[in-house]
Amino acid sequence: MYVVMGATGHVGGSVAQALLAAGEAVTVVTRSKTKAEAWRQKGALAAVLDVQDIPALATVFQKARRAFVLNRPASPAQNTDVEE
Repeated sequence: MYVVMGATGHVGGSVAQALLAAGEAVTVVTRSKTKAEAWRQKGALAAVLDVQDIPALATVFQKARRAFVLNRPASPAQNTDVEE
């Protein structure tokens, strides 16, 4: 099973859709119940959670073989060396 973070965006959504089209099992991670339901209609599983909820993320990732995680770039106007 693949876990796709950011599946409600362009890149993550394309990755999740391609995996589903290839017959792979996919779990998308989203904060939105509405968007989660849309992915369920496409054949994916959906985990509705806040990505700051580390225990919930750990539970999702424990079931995965692979994950797609696309981090947003740091703002060039801020100190990019600061840990979030």
